Amino acid sequence: MLIKISSALYLTIVWGSVLAQSEIGLEKKMLNNCQALASEINKSHGVGISLDTISPLVTWRAACAEKSPTGVGNVTALCQGERFTEMGKEEVFFWQKSVRGKLNNGYYVCSV
Repeated sequence: MLIKISSALYLTIVWGSVLAQSEIGLEKKMLNNCQALASEINKSHGVGISLDTISPLVTWRAACAEKSPTGVGNVTALCQGERFTEMGKEEVFFWQKSVRGKLNNGYYVCSV
């Protein structure tokens, strides 16, 4: 009986560790995707998103924006960051969508 309980506890600990590592890996991948997307948007639109302030999002409702991402396709990245201007700090919500292998990006500068 004690062996079964010990085995079950050990398997639970191992499984929990595996799940935690996969979540950390997923969060890191999402952050890397958001940083690459911010760099691309900065280059193409001159938005000025600071790469140090970026956080990946799971749903657009967690963002500073009042509207959902525009355009057709499936969302492949949802992110939020900050940009610094003469007027101060502004939040920027940005995303990437994919439709038939083509990627489309967009962003909103959130009103304060």
